[in-house]
Amino acid sequence: MMLRAGEEADDEHLDGGQRLEEFLQSVDYDVWYCPDCGHMTIKGYRGWFSGYSTCPQCDYRTLETTSTVLKAATKSSSGRKRVDYDCRNCSYTDSEIRTIPKISDSSSSGSSRSSFGGGSSSGGGASGSW
Repeated sequence: MMLRAGEEADDEHLDGGQRLEEFLQSVDYDVWYCPDCGHMTIKGYRGWFSGYSTCPQCDYRTLETTSTVLKAATKSSSGRKRVDYDCRNCSYTDSEIRTIPKISDSSSSGSSRSSFGGGSSSGGGASGSW
């Protein structure tokens, strides 16, 4: 039968990159161990909304992405933005220029109504009056 180590106790079994992922909340690790034979298993659970992605150099979910608009898009022309990638764990950095598509006329039609159906939610998550 495997037992789960507590949050503080599991840190001593994680490497530096894994501890950083936990600090950034990009991955949560659980350490499971067998008290009889000493076998240990480390399971990682991805933080879906952390804002970090996997670094192509060190393979930890510690890659931070920032965007800077260089030229805003208009209805008549596309724009440009620079996307910078910086790993919080290793020395990896990269940058690329991307095209921002023209602003569509259909998104500014003034008095359009949404065609989404009605309904409501009263479970978990965001619900209630806005």
